[in-house]
Amino acid sequence: MHIHKFFCTFAPSMDTNSFTSGPIRPLSSQELGVEHLTDYELLSDSGHNMVYRAQMGGKWVVLKAAKPTEGERTRNQLLLEREFEIMHRLDSIYVVQTISMVDDPQLGRAILMEYVHGRSLDKFVAENPSSTERLRVADELMEALIFLHERQIVHCDLKPSNILITDSGNHVRLIDFGFADNEAYIAKNIGTSPSISTEEQLPTDVLLPERDIYALGKILSLLFPHSVKPIIRRCLASDRSRYTSVRQVRSALHRYWRMRWLMPWILAIAAIVAFVIVFLPSPKETAQISEIQTDTMVLVVPIEPAVDSVWLDVKSRAEQQYSTLYRTYADSLSHMPEKTMNAAIYKLSGYANELLKEHKHLTDAYPQYEDSLQELYLSHLIRDHNRLRSICEDYPMIYSNANKTE
Repeated sequence: MHIHKFFCTFAPSMDTNSFTSGPIRPLSSQELGVEHLTDYELLSDSGHNMVYRAQMGGKWVVLKAAKPTEGERTRNQLLLEREFEIMHRLDSIYVVQTISMVDDPQLGRAILMEYVHGRSLDKFVAENPSSTERLRVADELMEALIFLHERQIVHCDLKPSNILITDSGNHVRLIDFGFADNEAYIAKNIGTSPSISTEEQLPTDVLLPERDIYALGKILSLLFPHSVKPIIRRCLASDRSRYTSVRQVRSALHRYWRMRWLMPWILAIAAIVAFVIVFLPSPKETAQISEIQTDTMVLVVPIEPAVDSVWLDVKSRAEQQYSTLYRTYADSLSHMPEKTMNAAIYKLSGYANELLKEHKHLTDAYPQYEDSLQELYLSHLIRDHNRLRSICEDYPMIYSNANKTE
């Protein structure tokens, strides 16, 4: 018997895009198609809920029930039903799947969910995964948050223990929506659990994705303790400089990673240029003068430099060739069929090599203008290489060459 056959029905039916509160009819064990649940195992007993693992029809499932605390029983039950109303509509591979609300003979009313074989995010980080794995986990977490925020849902309790990483494939499963919020609910200040976001000070009467963005900054600092510092600072900023959407955070992280792999090549080219500039012999400055003899003295008069029409022609030719070469590579970078980091780096390196070849051909043909051609070559190399690099930054790349270690 498969879990996907056990989804419940509600009375009355509600629009799938609506989060309006309505009556929830819990299903009994008989309605679920099994006589009872067995092998209960307590997984968590914190806050206002208890979480159990149990067997149902030969599969593991999770049951989340409200604590029967005197004085808070009604509140805990309402929060549980609110959590179910939010969760049962979330059809995302990065969010734990909700099966039904049930009346369990041992626990009472409880949310029945899929069981995820995995470990919390902090335990995953303790395994020292590669930077590639860390980046993929961050991407999946941001996809989950984008999915929630586009449906006007704020998790409000984002922390490592609420982010499961599956044992198979290391994929993200976001859990525990006990403090999640939606615009449809009147009560906004329902509390919070001890988490990495408790130091955040935001109004409690409005729905703000910035709560999750702040917590996301803390999560990124856990995943990338020695990098992405500017992105983390903007996530944690207390003023208007903070990101206003998770999409902005994701774009910034992708841009940072592209530059991380391009930077060694940029530095190498910059070092070559600096070496050439430092050790390039400066042109000898010779005073060109003319002597004019008069009856009483000899006058020394500077000669006005003549217009060198040959140099003007060579310079025009060189600039035309350099501009054509830049346009060729700019067009090639903008229309790469597969935008990988290897391809981008290869093209940037190819441009520098082709430009150097053009320069050598010109200096071989016109050795008398070697110094001027060298200056022209360096100016185009520095300017146009930076322009080509900017084109790379504007086109998302596939992270095919990320290092295996942080």
